Amino acid sequence: MPIETTDIARLAQILENSGVDTIEIEESGLTLKLVVDTRLRTAASASRAAATAPAADHFVMAKADVAGHFRAAHPWQDKPFVAPGQRIEAGATLGLVKIGLLYAPVVAPTAGVVDAVIAETGAMVGYGTPIVRILPLAPGNPLN
Repeated sequence: MPIETTDIARLAQILENSGVDTIEIEESGLTLKLVVDTRLRTAASASRAAATAPAADHFVMAKADVAGHFRAAHPWQDKPFVAPGQRIEAGATLGLVKIGLLYAPVVAPTAGVVDAVIAETGAMVGYGTPIVRILPLAPGNPLN
């Protein structure tokens, strides 16, 4: 039975809600491992207690679609795909997630300005881990 992207998103949500960090499912010809970054859960709890700034609601997060090791730059280049303050278009490549010998792109969900690259190069990221924080372009935004 094929696994759809929506199934993976639902499983990741179940993991996050239940406090479980990792699951691995194996069937003949299929292996799926989901890893939830617990550091972010801890940071989110701390920030809720500290009453986060309202401006943080305006950001959009580009998240990992797969589990693996984050790379800010292509392995053959030194320069990262994006840097804070850089204007990007929707669909732009923001980094890569290395899964074995393969690299999956992390793409911008919206046009905007890169506020921060959250993930560190080489860090293990799970499905849904925030990678880049983006201030979206909008009418009336002075950055447009």
